[in-house]
Amino acid sequence: MGFKVIVDSTDIKFSASHFLKAPLQCTRLHGHNYYVSVEVNHELDDNYFVVDFTDLKEKLQSIIKPMDHYVLIPTDSKELEIKEEKNSIEVIASKKRYVFPREDVFFLPLAATTSELLAKYIHDKLKEIYGNKRITVRVGESRSTMAVFEE
Repeated sequence: MGFKVIVDSTDIKFSASHFLKAPLQCTRLHGHNYYVSVEVNHELDDNYFVVDFTDLKEKLQSIIKPMDHYVLIPTDSKELEIKEEKNSIEVIASKKRYVFPREDVFFLPLAATTSELLAKYIHDKLKEIYGNKRITVRVGESRSTMAVFEE
């Protein structure tokens, strides 16, 4: 696969809050501005594209926009106890109890909301669209620290 397109722009980002099981400071509810970049490798199509840049940006935005300005809750976590009430979500984690308005929560089918697993989540969504292409996704909590998933 000799060709690659890269989408890496400061406007491809989402802001969200979450908490992790470790280290200690990350067990507290906190937030990030997550920056997302994508590389797609493949041979050229009949129009001499790997993928259309505009289409790739639109698809990527459609995946990350639903997470923007939400509390991210991993539904596959073994460390969390999640109870859904009519209008609220109760989460018990690390001996702490959080109650969020339902409208402020975005559930993810992940074991944790680490940058690594967020990169895989975005990758898997893109792979559903661009199945036969090699895709690399980077999710950064800053412009200098990022997690990468590729397959």
